[in-house]
Amino acid sequence: MVPAKYGLAAIGEHLVSLFEVRRPAISHFDEEARSLLRREAEEALDQMEKQSRELGFDAPRHWKRAREVVTSVLLPRYLVLAKAENEAAAKDYGLWRGGDLVARGAFALAGLVLGALLVWIPWIPVYEKWVPWALFVLGPFLPDAYLWWYRRKHEKKLEALVEDLGREGETLDAYLPLSEVHEALGIGSEGAATEGDAESRGASRVRSH
Repeated sequence: MVPAKYGLAAIGEHLVSLFEVRRPAISHFDEEARSLLRREAEEALDQMEKQSRELGFDAPRHWKRAREVVTSVLLPRYLVLAKAENEAAAKDYGLWRGGDLVARGAFALAGLVLGALLVWIPWIPVYEKWVPWALFVLGPFLPDAYLWWYRRKHEKKLEALVEDLGREGETLDAYLPLSEVHEALGIGSEGAATEGDAESRGASRVRSH
């Protein structure tokens, strides 16, 4: 069984966090950008594999599969998400005037007017005089909430990508040959044979009863 810290979900989460540091500075998602992220992924995987061997988890086939999944699944999907996010961010996510001081002042004024109108609605108690002022105060912060919401959408898409990698890793582990499990855990052929003999003896005792 692959330790959770070296599973595909953990690998994906680590690589995505590294990519996200680079993403804002990438102006064009061309072959150069792809090569940059690919090299960063390879370096991170090499470091993780080296660390896993030092801690007693030696599974070359697992790391080979991990590299294949990163190359064929993680990188292509991440590049699509990163390109869309950078393009949206370059346009301030469609926010009027990019949420500058003029826009914030306009939002504050709009909040004041809206609040005043709400006070005049018959079913709102007259004592709710704080409504216009609350909307006036909160108005300038609407651009921040707007930007946060869009950035959170990007984060959720990245989280979904990592979850997909985790499910892929669970599927691979489910069909992992026993020989690879022994290899990863450092159990030699003699130890594996001993375990097999023990299991056989246990099964024989069950049948005899």
